Amino acid sequence: MTAQTRLSAKGQVVIPKDVRERLGFTQGTVLEVIERGGELVLRRSDSGRTGKTAREALREIQSFYRYDGPPISIEDMDRAVRGAVREKWARRLKPRPAK
Repeated sequence: MTAQTRLSAKGQVVIPKDVRERLGFTQGTVLEVIERGGELVLRRSDSGRTGKTAREALREIQSFYRYDGPPISIEDMDRAVRGAVREKWARRLKPRPAK
């Protein structure tokens, strides 16, 4: 979709109403202004949101962690998590030497 707008004397830009409605931008929406190779990109700021959808959170997590190995079963993942929790509690419950 392409739309046009003009820059005002104060440096303000109006986002066309149909675009605002489609993207869910309401008064007070915080936007990030990103400069990319001679272009400006407006993106809703995470700090201006009350919360992320599960899909957005999953995408963010996936962008940080990549696993390119063979598939792991849920049972294997559960075992690994239980083992890590046991180790953590064993360290916490370990008696400290007296001073």
